[in-house]
Amino acid sequence: MKKVYLFLGMAIVASQFLSSCGKDKLEVLDTITSAEDNSTAENEFTSAFDLGQDVASSDGRLKKGGSSILPSGAIFTITDSLFTDGDGKEFNVDFGPLGTSMPFGKLCKDGRYRAGKINFTISSPFLSIGSILTINISDNDKFFGGNGAEMTQISGTKVITRTLVNQFTVVVTDGKAINSNGTVTWAANRTITLISDAGPGLLGDIFEITGSASGTNRKGEKFTVSIDVPLKKKIDFGCAQTFIKGKLTLKNTDSAKEIAIDYDPFNNEACDLTAKATLNGKDYIYTVR
Repeated sequence: MKKVYLFLGMAIVASQFLSSCGKDKLEVLDTITSAEDNSTAENEFTSAFDLGQDVASSDGRLKKGGSSILPSGAIFTITDSLFTDGDGKEFNVDFGPLGTSMPFGKLCKDGRYRAGKINFTISSPFLSIGSILTINISDNDKFFGGNGAEMTQISGTKVITRTLVNQFTVVVTDGKAINSNGTVTWAANRTITLISDAGPGLLGDIFEITGSASGTNRKGEKFTVSIDVPLKKKIDFGCAQTFIKGKLTLKNTDSAKEIAIDYDPFNNEACDLTAKATLNGKDYIYTVR
């Protein structure tokens, strides 16, 4: 009889342990979902800034000469070439349709693959303080970014205002990112500062990003984001996929659970697409998409 009681007791303890582990795992997965989805949106909309900055800076008809991250085969078109008509210059870049086999898109010189169309309006020469660069992407533009194997379609509006020679304010509204994981909505207020200028063009430049964001993850859960340590991005082949440094706090607003995200978990500023999420004192390494 004692053996029976002992067996039952062990079974109950094991059941409680497994139930607790399952609950913890689900909790982690739910929170990591928001972390992953925010990283996806953050990366794609920051890369849209990179592209706008590159095109506006590199084309002599807009500002000054310099190397470009645009690949061979991308079509750059200026649809309105006058600043004097009251609505700024308008231009777009067409990378062609998303491919049917890998790599899906054209390889740009920053190491990212892009497909579809992206539209720009600029209010005045890009060097001018107060110049406003607006990026508009509709669902119909079918604009994608990614690593060539995994691509994310984004849409929304991004308004970039030059406030200093080396600094911009950035507002993202109606942001949406869609990939095989699901759909993420996203909005943000950012300050982007150029901290290292490699010369004409964008390649080699290093930026820091501060500010806040909010969104809804692929499961329909709302979240907010605050940047605690500036996000650091290097525009170079293999590095431009994500951030090489930076920390932020993400809160799921429905559950009030918080997660700390570190884009440089090994303190080496490596271009390794690796980030660390910390929840309830436990660390979880994940790959940024």
